[in-house]
Amino acid sequence: MRFMKQPSRQIIAMIAAVLATVALAAQAAGGVTAQGADAVAARGAEAPSAEELLARLDANESFTSIRYTGRMEITIGGETRVKDMKAVAIAGPAGAGGSSGAASDKAFIEFTNPEDRGIRYLKLGKDLWMYFPKEQGTVKISGHLLKEGLMGSDVSYEDALESSDFKAKYNASVRGSDTVDGRKTWILELKAKVPTASYDRRLIWIDAERYVGLKEEMYAKSGMLLKTSKTLTVQRIGDRWYGTSVEMESKLRKDTKTTFTLQKIELDVRVDPRQFTLASLTK
Repeated sequence: MRFMKQPSRQIIAMIAAVLATVALAAQAAGGVTAQGADAVAARGAEAPSAEELLARLDANESFTSIRYTGRMEITIGGETRVKDMKAVAIAGPAGAGGSSGAASDKAFIEFTNPEDRGIRYLKLGKDLWMYFPKEQGTVKISGHLLKEGLMGSDVSYEDALESSDFKAKYNASVRGSDTVDGRKTWILELKAKVPTASYDRRLIWIDAERYVGLKEEMYAKSGMLLKTSKTLTVQRIGDRWYGTSVEMESKLRKDTKTTFTLQKIELDVRVDPRQFTLASLTK
């Protein structure tokens, strides 16, 4: 196996883009089951506690494994760039709050669009590798390069890497109810309690029936709105609701948006553990 020198910012951006699709898959898995939705609906107008809402969000990585194809569309001005990929991931053992064990999460992604075909990505816990078929070389991503953003999109590398264990990083409170696209939602406010949190404050509009996040606003410590996200499509897969398309916008730039779409989603599938090895990365 030939290891390459540290990659350029463009390569780091590509890796971040892949991580973003993995993060989206984990986030989308947080929907309550259809049976759970019936129970929630039966409660009528009663607002759940912040702890209950946060527990739902912290259960985002409730799947043991996932396989999907994904597409990321980056729109800047009037130009749109498309990245297609196929991915498989497994979640580590659940932590005390029901969140996944991020240190043992694994993911394998391969780009399938013509421009990037054959480029592969391997995540083993917090270690990242990228394989480039033309150079037949492998890069381990580390150091300051982990802070780079992703290829001109509205999703930062921190967004892609941040753990879904909100309870460990944020204090939560319920700020009331609202309507998003005709659906009743609970507004959950998260305030950072540790310096490693990506944002000082977050507002998440959670579907009151399906417990899927439909909208989010992310703020800096100064109070400035930095980013927004919106769930475009929610589908029922098996006995759960699943957000399959999300659009993100940076409020620090004009005329940009990034859309992630998950396709052909399979949950809790049988996965060959040999796929999550450096040997498999370079095949």
